[in-house]
Amino acid sequence: MMSVRVTAALFVVFALIGCGVTRQARDVRQSGFLGDYSLLKPGKDGAALMVYESPNADWKSYDKILLDPVAIWTGKDSQMNDLAKEDRQRVADRLYSLLQARLSKDYQMVQVPEPGTLRISAAITSAEHSYPVLDTVSTIVPVGVAVSALKAIATGRPAFVGEASAEAKITDATTNAILFEAVDSRVGTKNPSAVWDKWEDVDTALAYWADRTGYRLCTARGSTGCVAP
Repeated sequence: MMSVRVTAALFVVFALIGCGVTRQARDVRQSGFLGDYSLLKPGKDGAALMVYESPNADWKSYDKILLDPVAIWTGKDSQMNDLAKEDRQRVADRLYSLLQARLSKDYQMVQVPEPGTLRISAAITSAEHSYPVLDTVSTIVPVGVAVSALKAIATGRPAFVGEASAEAKITDATTNAILFEAVDSRVGTKNPSAVWDKWEDVDTALAYWADRTGYRLCTARGSTGCVAP
C-alpha cells in the first residue's frame, strides 16, 4: 500500500512545473579566494552572510564594469575537487552569463581597466547538484520527512537538495581599492520542480546572486526603481 501511495504521489509531483526556490544557508566556510577576511561582518537585510563595503566608495562615479571570468576555487578538502570538470565549467559559465546579462542593463561592459570602472571578481567555492528523485521520496515518505527535517536542523540543509557557495569582490579597476566584498551560500528548499533538472537549485542560487548584485549597485548609486530579487 505504501509503494502505491508513493508512486501516485510521485506522478503528482512530476506533473508540477514551477520556479526554483533557494534560501540562504546558515553559515559558509571561507575558501581563501578573498585572501583577507578581516574586514567582513555579518550581512543584514537580505545581504550575503558576510559583507564588507568601503565607507569611501563613491558608487555614483562609476558607469562601466570590467567583469572577470568567474573562477572555480578549489583547495584542500574542497568539495569542488569532486565535481566533474565539465560541471565546474558549466557552473562558472552560468554565473558569468547571468552577471553579464544583469549588469549590462545599467553599465557599459568593458574589457580593460579605465577610469570610472568597477572590477568584479567572483568565484564559485562550492556547488552540489540536487538528487531530484531521492528528494521527492524524502518529501513524501514519512521516514524520509523525519530524516530530512533532522538534517535540516543539524546542518541547515534538507536532504538531497542542491547548494552553492560563492565569494566576490568589487574594486576600483584603476586603483584596485577594495569597495565591496561578500561571502554567501544558498541551499535548495525541496521545491518539487527540481525533478526536472538536478542543477536547478544551483542555477537558482546563481540567478539570485546576479540579481542581488545588480540591485545592490542600483541602491548604492542612489537610483530609483531598484527591484530586490
